[in-house]
Amino acid sequence: MWETDVTSADLSRATRLLLVRSRRAAAGLFAGNYTSAFRGGGLEFEESRPYVPGDDIRSIDWNATARSAEPFVKQFREERNQTLLFLLDVSASMGFGSAGPTKAATGAHAIALMAAAAGRAGDRVGLIVFDQAVRRQVPVGRGGAHSLRVIRAALESDSATQGTTRLGAGLRAVSAATRRRAVVVVISDFRDPELFPASRDSAVGTELGELARRHDVVAAVVVDPREEALPDVGPIRVVDPERPGRVLLLDSGSRRVRERYRAASSVWRSRIEGDLRRSGVDTLWIRTDRDPLFALGRFFRDRAARRSGRLG
Repeated sequence: MWETDVTSADLSRATRLLLVRSRRAAAGLFAGNYTSAFRGGGLEFEESRPYVPGDDIRSIDWNATARSAEPFVKQFREERNQTLLFLLDVSASMGFGSAGPTKAATGAHAIALMAAAAGRAGDRVGLIVFDQAVRRQVPVGRGGAHSLRVIRAALESDSATQGTTRLGAGLRAVSAATRRRAVVVVISDFRDPELFPASRDSAVGTELGELARRHDVVAAVVVDPREEALPDVGPIRVVDPERPGRVLLLDSGSRRVRERYRAASSVWRSRIEGDLRRSGVDTLWIRTDRDPLFALGRFFRDRAARRSGRLG
């Protein structure tokens, strides 16, 4: 829950301010790339026009051509009708933040930016908040007021991190949240021991792959800089928030310890990227010490380019 000095009015103001800023950011940086990265559900006939050299002959409008005795082609416009469903992990590990906002707060900020871009495109958005169980849901809907509800729910939840990371709880809630194909954005640190265990036999990994076959799934992996590298500050006590009682003492003053820590982080990242790719999931990395706006902008741009065939 929110601390007692944070009132509902404070939260409402913070929600509206974040939405306004996110709308401006979406309009200025990546709104166009967002619509290209997440294409609509189909094409809708718009009009016929005279044929010009270079037009695809498969688009010829034979009825209009017969009536006018001149070749005409059909023009179509994208029918958006897109659904963007956010899954926000609020487990205890998402409450960590060494350089400002926590991982959960960074995830909520990313949701605000994407919800703003979705709103500009006329797309529908929804939210599922989870740790080891589903904690909150905002049904899929459209419009500015609905975007406010989604962002407010994310902001309320990002300060209540608790429990263990169990991605399966969020994944299983998707089918009940939307029957149509959707873009499902899973925002988590992916510190779920059941995701890709050493045995490689993972029910959660299988669920993720099955979800990716039914939906367009994006894994937004949130990391803190202290999870990638240790500062040189001498002995550090490290506590696992999801396994109370597990405490490690690391000598960050040792170059060897810092190098081993960095190497272990690199191995974990490579494994997560590889396993998510094999599950058919796109991966986006977001850091707590950087504005998620820029990571999202690059992701949308690169994804739009891949979809248009400009990238391999």
